[in-house]
Amino acid sequence: MNIKYTFLLAFFISCNCAFAQIEVFSEQISLDSVVNSTADELNIVLSPDGQLLYFTRKNHPENAGGTKDQGDIWVSEKNSGGLWTPAYNLKAVNNTKRNSIIGFMDAGRAMVIINDQEFALSYYNNGKWSTPTSFKIPYFNSKSEELSASISADGKHFLFGMESFGNYGVEDIYIARMKADGSWTSPKNLGSTINTQNQEITPYLAADNKTLFFASNGHDGQGSFDIFMSVRLDDTWQQWSPPVNLGSQINTKGRERSFTFLLDEEYAYLSSTQNSDGYGDLKKVKIKPDITPEEVLKDTIEVIDVVEAQNIIAISGQVYDKKTGKKLIGAEVFVTTEPTEKTYQTLTNSSGEFNLTINEGSEYKIKVKAFRYLSTEAVVTDATLLNNESLTYRLEPVIEGNTVTLEHVLFEQGTPSLIQGSEKELNLVVEMMKYNPDITIFLSGHTDNQGKASLNLELSEKRVQTVSEYLISKGVDKKRISGKGYGGMKPIASNANADTRKLNRRVEFTVHKLKK
Repeated sequence: MNIKYTFLLAFFISCNCAFAQIEVFSEQISLDSVVNSTADELNIVLSPDGQLLYFTRKNHPENAGGTKDQGDIWVSEKNSGGLWTPAYNLKAVNNTKRNSIIGFMDAGRAMVIINDQEFALSYYNNGKWSTPTSFKIPYFNSKSEELSASISADGKHFLFGMESFGNYGVEDIYIARMKADGSWTSPKNLGSTINTQNQEITPYLAADNKTLFFASNGHDGQGSFDIFMSVRLDDTWQQWSPPVNLGSQINTKGRERSFTFLLDEEYAYLSSTQNSDGYGDLKKVKIKPDITPEEVLKDTIEVIDVVEAQNIIAISGQVYDKKTGKKLIGAEVFVTTEPTEKTYQTLTNSSGEFNLTINEGSEYKIKVKAFRYLSTEAVVTDATLLNNESLTYRLEPVIEGNTVTLEHVLFEQGTPSLIQGSEKELNLVVEMMKYNPDITIFLSGHTDNQGKASLNLELSEKRVQTVSEYLISKGVDKKRISGKGYGGMKPIASNANADTRKLNRRVEFTVHKLKK
């Protein structure tokens, strides 16, 4: 970190009520019933000239879908005395979906909207807003029930609060940037300084394009959600100063979110449940921002664009316990692309799901791990499959008495010699044994019923010995391995035809606790 950023961080953290980028001069001031109602008000956006206050109102009888409607866009106008007038429904842009305003483009002539998970633009012509028309963000995939988003003052930076590819917990903050041709890059996670295992939502990027405000219940706060601020330190969009709580004048024991302001205005606005008539109410706080709208200077480190030149593949899926069918939370997912050998990783979320965006390769090695489970690996060569299908992995639990079939440990016909490639699954057993030093395993070898029974028994014994010797050669204590061959005495499928008979030619292991 260079000297200028060291000084910035020191000043940023040492301030209490007066921050390096913003000073706060009042506690929350309610906009009262002129703007607020007994319904939930949130997702605030100011028009570029500061004369209009847009927001989302949920479950209001005047919404397009009535009291069951999860959100319509409403607006309040500032009168000549600088006071907000009664809010009204902006019917031209609303439908029965959950509608939210994100911001403006084209000097305020284009309104950016979310309808549930769909993005749309409405244009202002002849005193009216047009019917919204949808547009796409490449590889956008939000798992959140309620998506929050904003767009920067210059219209070139799109921020999202959502659960998506590569998230650290539940909702994280992501960014997409406008390219020279007017299209958008795919969303990129802002990294672990901003995002936590809990929720980060309602991002707002100040006009300098480097000072970020957001709501979080994952950083230390006053209540359920507080407003935090962080400064971007370089052009990678991955390096940020430690988030700072904006303090007790802005944050309360209630839920604060959707913090926004204009540089030349006296007040910032937010939604808070503190002392509200209903759910969230719109509030304001008197501020003085020390922010200059300018291009961010490149630091001395290498500049990394948000999305590299390669095509992007989106991967999603679920991980389950193979025995119980329960979704596994916190399972590790690793994807290595060939030929670059670059590895991407993430964790499954509270729903047992994972999401990743990676650069396209020639093939993809996928590994899924979880504590007290046998890992699984797979190789996928079809990028279309990864980009369109939800993958499912079922992990075998490492619990007393569980028997696991090594489906990909294969032998040359009639011999105890391993077929090349069988080592991959045996290496997973080695890994499992090393991570669980309190267990032993009992190996059992099986054949079909073709041929002489005594020879099948002898063959199954030799195959058990082959597997045992391999595990020992990789560092597993031989005292932790025992086994027996059963020949064709314990079939798990019919021996009547070749397709089912091959299922009986197998090696299994059963987990036991190490005897003390």
